[in-house]
Amino acid sequence: MAVATLTGLGGVGKTALAVHVAHALRDEFPDGQLYVDLRGADAAPGVDSGSALTGFLRALGVPESAVPDGLDQQTALYRSLLAGRRVLVFLDNARDTAQVRPLLPGAPGCAVLVTSRSRTITLPGARLVDVETMDERQALGLLDAMLGAERVAAERDAARELVAVCGGLPLAVRIAAARLASRPGRPMADLVARLRDERRRLDELRVADLGVEATFRLGYEALEPELARAFRMVSLCYMPSFCRGAAGALLGVGEEEAEQAVERLVDAGLMELHGEDRYRFHDLVRLFARRQCELRESAAERAAARLRFLDYVLATVITAIRRTKPHSVLPELLHRPDSAGKALPDEAAAHDWLVVAHSRLCDAAENALRHVPDEVDEATDQGTPGPSTPPGLRPVVDLLTAWSHLIAGTARHRDLEPLAELALRTARRHGDDRSAARALRLLGAPHYGTETYGRAEQALRESLHLAAGCGDLLVGAEGSHELAIVLMGTGRFATALEQLRLAYARFGALGGHDDRIRILSHMARAYVALGRRPAADTAIDEAVRQARSSGSTYTLAHVLYQAGCALLADGRAVAAAEQLREAQRLHGKARNPRWEALCWARLAYCELEQGRPGEAIRCADAALAAEGELGDAFCHALAMAARGRALLALGDLERSRAALRIAHRVMERRGALEAAEIAALLAKWRPRAPFHSPVLSAHG
Repeated sequence: MAVATLTGLGGVGKTALAVHVAHALRDEFPDGQLYVDLRGADAAPGVDSGSALTGFLRALGVPESAVPDGLDQQTALYRSLLAGRRVLVFLDNARDTAQVRPLLPGAPGCAVLVTSRSRTITLPGARLVDVETMDERQALGLLDAMLGAERVAAERDAARELVAVCGGLPLAVRIAAARLASRPGRPMADLVARLRDERRRLDELRVADLGVEATFRLGYEALEPELARAFRMVSLCYMPSFCRGAAGALLGVGEEEAEQAVERLVDAGLMELHGEDRYRFHDLVRLFARRQCELRESAAERAAARLRFLDYVLATVITAIRRTKPHSVLPELLHRPDSAGKALPDEAAAHDWLVVAHSRLCDAAENALRHVPDEVDEATDQGTPGPSTPPGLRPVVDLLTAWSHLIAGTARHRDLEPLAELALRTARRHGDDRSAARALRLLGAPHYGTETYGRAEQALRESLHLAAGCGDLLVGAEGSHELAIVLMGTGRFATALEQLRLAYARFGALGGHDDRIRILSHMARAYVALGRRPAADTAIDEAVRQARSSGSTYTLAHVLYQAGCALLADGRAVAAAEQLREAQRLHGKARNPRWEALCWARLAYCELEQGRPGEAIRCADAALAAEGELGDAFCHALAMAARGRALLALGDLERSRAALRIAHRVMERRGALEAAEIAALLAKWRPRAPFHSPVLSAHG
């Protein structure tokens, strides 16, 4: 006997699909079809099997007086009547297996269609079919059918946004279309504008006796109290999907208990599986769950759950830092989370997690910042200094701080800027100088902040000023180091050296041994620019020696790059190339595309210094390929400048000028020292005039 069970979210169209199938199969079952709505989604018990069987027997011609009293006797009579017949039995809105089993025909010629929100119905030989939401094309097709293709085509953008905010849920699209059909003169964009407001969306998706919220409520009210609370609390997750550990943080329970709860919500059709150990709500279900959470849970309970979740995320990012940069002192200078976070067993696992988690972390940070309360209850201010700092602000700022160290040198660093700006506005609103200082440092850090040195310097100087006032040692050390990099990039090497010495001393006080090694390599570049070769050589030798003994690939790769740049600026291209090639290999192995690209760009300059423009072009092209989709303007410009110089040396004047112009625009906008050098080259360029390659500089 063929049995198919259709499961899915309320409003997804299970019954409509089953009815369509039943009509399509009418000729296959000439002895008729039996239908019953078992009302299994209702909070009430629904239709019991005996009542359903009584209805089926009456439909099969059994007089009411002849219907047996007991369920077993009813089932036996029902199956004997269907023996030898071809009947399709349609069991709509089933609650569980026990409700359905007595209604199954015994005859192989019959077939059964079951619809249910529950995934726990298990029937012999049954095929389980998950009915999913519509994609955009299907949802627009439903709008076409209800409103007419011309009206939908006339407001195509509004129609696409409409089906998006409906989450492709057929019931929601149908309700929206019904509302529009009743107002033929009203623009579709008007309804879309109302639906954009998440707090109003469920109220707007209601017409006559149809309502998305009412449909969800049926499943919600059928939950037992503890599971209903889990449904509400998990909806506070800031991410579009979450793991069992995150669910445990929100619920305040262990991972195993949290997994049991969310799995039961999946079985109840109120949540979806989304890959291995990942769960998610449909967008409209999440809004419903959050509304119930606001109605049933106190503000303090919701705030505590959000803080536990934020602790879980921050703890995981800190674990990733410890796996990828085991010598970093950063974890000791951040908010200390109570949670252990997600387990990341090794460096590879940390890198892999960060790649897939990045967009989710963006959502988590933004939502956490937007949920920082305007007024602070001192009783909930968990150990933060001063009643003006709301709980949750410092953990999320430290989340951004920690995360920035993990994504520096990748395309993902650009996603931090709007979050850091939001964090800065929030910190200033609450008068929290520590959080403001850390947010400003993120906005000014040259490796993953602004592309403009002027803005970077302003942000870093303000950050250092605030840090000095509140005693933030982390910003004091890192901010001085980063300000020095900005100062060197603009040619102020003596002032930069002062900041480097200050950062060196501050990291020494913090125990940041590897940070001091990297600062030493930057000192070497400053010494070269100031004409102090012996000091530069001493700094290079000491930095490389300490980096090799540190055991940190990241530190060694960084120091070798800086040493190569210093040697190149001093005119020692052969020695510089040796250091840069090793740095390039290490950065490539460690999956640091920005630094790998910078190594290739500097190697291009090494080849130019040795009179090999063809090899210089090869290195510049390798830099551009490694930079790829990073969107790192400085790295791209550096490679283009090297390429332009090589083309000049080869006599390809037109292509050279095009490349140099690109590089000059970026360097000039950035305020970089290289801009003047490139401008001088462009000023010497004359059509049909002989060109002699200048002595190349390698600042920056």
